[in-house]
Amino acid sequence: MKRGKTLLILCAILVIAIVAIIVEKAVKQHIDTVNTIDEEVFTINEDDLTQVEVEYNDDSVTLVQNDSTWQISDDTDFPVDQDYVADMLSYFESVHASFIIDDVENYAQYGLDSPEATITFSTADGDSVITFGDFSTIDEKRYICVDKKSVYLIDDDILQYVSGSQDDFLDRDEVYDYSQVTSVVASGDGEANVVYDPDGDYTYTDDYDFYYVDGDNYSPVSESKVTSFVEKLSSMDLTEYETYKATDDDLAEYGLDNPTLTVAITGEIPADDSDEDDDAAVESQTQTIYFAKADDADTAYLYFEGSTIVYAITADDYDDIADVSYSTLRPSEVVSIDWTNVAQLSVDIDDETYIVNVEYDEDDGNTYTVDDETVDFVTATSLIDSLSLTEVGDDYSKGTEELAFAITLNDEDATVVNVVLYQYDGDSCVVAVDGKTVGLCSRTSMSSLREEITSSILNKGKEVEETEEDSTTDD
Repeated sequence: MKRGKTLLILCAILVIAIVAIIVEKAVKQHIDTVNTIDEEVFTINEDDLTQVEVEYNDDSVTLVQNDSTWQISDDTDFPVDQDYVADMLSYFESVHASFIIDDVENYAQYGLDSPEATITFSTADGDSVITFGDFSTIDEKRYICVDKKSVYLIDDDILQYVSGSQDDFLDRDEVYDYSQVTSVVASGDGEANVVYDPDGDYTYTDDYDFYYVDGDNYSPVSESKVTSFVEKLSSMDLTEYETYKATDDDLAEYGLDNPTLTVAITGEIPADDSDEDDDAAVESQTQTIYFAKADDADTAYLYFEGSTIVYAITADDYDDIADVSYSTLRPSEVVSIDWTNVAQLSVDIDDETYIVNVEYDEDDGNTYTVDDETVDFVTATSLIDSLSLTEVGDDYSKGTEELAFAITLNDEDATVVNVVLYQYDGDSCVVAVDGKTVGLCSRTSMSSLREEITSSILNKGKEVEETEEDSTTDD
């Protein structure tokens, strides 16, 4: 029974296919000669081309090549993206077809009487023309015609890689793909002075490589946040532009003679003369971007130093970029501690001070003791690690002190990191590190840490005693 149903289904599919073929041929006024092939039907070499003219729907553009450089034929000032042109032309270096239709008398039945696109390739030897028609009914392959002769069905619709819009050929500026950012400096609506200094000895930990410089003070900032800021600049939508040959008067018109934000990025990129496999061959490059935005304006403008293109971006995108400061770049964690390098913790709760001594063993890890009795302090250290800022800033009113702890490191200077948490409101606590207010943290996280520290200290020695009792019982 199942075999009979399967046979009926296969027969139905075959009938449908035959009907489709008959219908497609029925619309033709005659029967052309169709042959299956698998061969190259068109080829060009970019170096041989002198001109390429593209007509695509209502768009058209003509490119001319002079001294290996492509230009717009009627606007030589237009900065053409050479890589974009080369990429487009690469799809025509070898065009393969799966079917050839000879003896064509009516090109209209293939959509070639009014083609979707026509491309004329010119060389010193003459012109070659490809026209793009409809898709075939059966297998949705594109009909093309070469030099108004045979019609072909191509497997890869190369028209998808073609543009007839001049704007698509614009050589837009872009932020370098830095292998290593070494500094970010912003001024105006945003303020930042960040340097990359992995060997810097500016703080109690070596976990940070980027620092915010304020005079002689170096404060660690988050590498991921610095990277995220650079990525914002890299991903700016530069589709809209106002002019591609800006003069001083043009810059003044868009407010760029007096920018409201300036961002300079310095970093390492592959050297121009470096081998692709030579990762060590790099050079330092700086890019400076100028922005201008009037108050309450919906649009902001920008240009790259050395460029003549003025771009337009939304006010929201501008505000997102301008929101750069120490507050937005500071690490979220309150402290970053290597607990294998801690000698002691001093904890103040309710006017009581507790000293937690720490001993590190490579095999057993840390042992924590209070008054020579062991305490389970692992969860407390984990909560200290997870203590993070919900807001960054130094202008918060401090209430009553709720929790304070000092971490003494096991280094030559016996470095001490002091953290104090104060009441702020029902949701937050003010956080101060080494006497400097750094922002707010969740009151819940403070309460959890305070409760865990209190519980650990009150239970000092308990775990050891239980272990001894269990051992006695077993005997």
